[in-house]
Amino acid sequence: MTGRERLNAILRKQPKDRLSWAANVDGNSLSQLPGEMQKFNMIDFSRYLGADVFALNNGYTQHGLRSPELRCPDFLQQTDSCDPTDPNCPEIWSRKWTIPKMKGELVRTCYKGRTIKFPVDSIQAIRLYRKLWEGATYLAQDDSISMKMLETLVGDDGVITRFWGPSTIPRLLEEDMGIENFYLLNFDYPDEMDGLIRIMHERELQAFEHLAAGPWESATLCENTSTAYISPEIYEKYNMPHQRDFVNIMHRAGKPAILHMCGHLLALLDLIKETGCDGIHALTPPPTGNTPWEKALDVIGEDLVILSCLDPTVWVSGKIEQIGPELDRLVTPRLREANFVLGIFADGIPVPLERFEAVQHWMERNT
Repeated sequence: MTGRERLNAILRKQPKDRLSWAANVDGNSLSQLPGEMQKFNMIDFSRYLGADVFALNNGYTQHGLRSPELRCPDFLQQTDSCDPTDPNCPEIWSRKWTIPKMKGELVRTCYKGRTIKFPVDSIQAIRLYRKLWEGATYLAQDDSISMKMLETLVGDDGVITRFWGPSTIPRLLEEDMGIENFYLLNFDYPDEMDGLIRIMHERELQAFEHLAAGPWESATLCENTSTAYISPEIYEKYNMPHQRDFVNIMHRAGKPAILHMCGHLLALLDLIKETGCDGIHALTPPPTGNTPWEKALDVIGEDLVILSCLDPTVWVSGKIEQIGPELDRLVTPRLREANFVLGIFADGIPVPLERFEAVQHWMERNT
């Protein structure tokens, strides 16, 4: 099988010829490669390793995917303290949104690209933000040219998934409110929060329809779900039904629906099963995550697609000579028979070539 055939078989829960592995690698690691290898993109590097290519969106190339695009209402006024894309912009900058005829404003303040003041932090901010979403819409964009370019780059060595999200609850927790504001406001103003969440998800359904209609063969909803910041109660009330809507819309289009959930999932497995998702991307065992790969099969079912994440304590910080023995322990006969991809994640951090080659050599011995 080619990498494309193998990954498509796994995504569609069909027989494969052997164990699959895929590396997610960005410039932090690629820039440290020796000599001419520094010109590699993720796709080139995967070919060098002999890994299958599971490209999230553009696979760190210049060919971007834009659909669906959030279009804010015309009445929203936005001002920035500086252009955050300008290299001369100060380390701390702010973005302010105002809505005419409504009191108050929404302000996001960032330090080195990370939010240090969330825009939705009061009851008035909830009302302003709801008004924004009532006037917002998701629009489809034509990504056909970019997809053709990406498919040419990937060729028969792998697949491209549209990597999009997060959905409403992780968006509020990670981008718009922060954890403390989310839970305090949800406790103090449950009806107002429920109304905001409802209108956000109504708009989100538009995005799901555009994702299902896109030129890619599968979509992965980037959720970062974890009980480290999403309680089982909140997940059951909101996340799970939202994700189930995504899955159902994708399935109506005949496409696999994957959920990217890289945190602590053990207490959520029964609920995740209720989404009907085809698979979990970046499922991470202890000690970084808390969900052994086989435990997910136990609860959700043997046909679950697992695009795994090799734990960083093995892959990044452990002794290189222990990577092989740890893979011997982790990749069991049951997983070899499952819809399983061994995932090697090196996005956002520099990982030496020798560590990739340790996995490469293990794969050569074991396939």
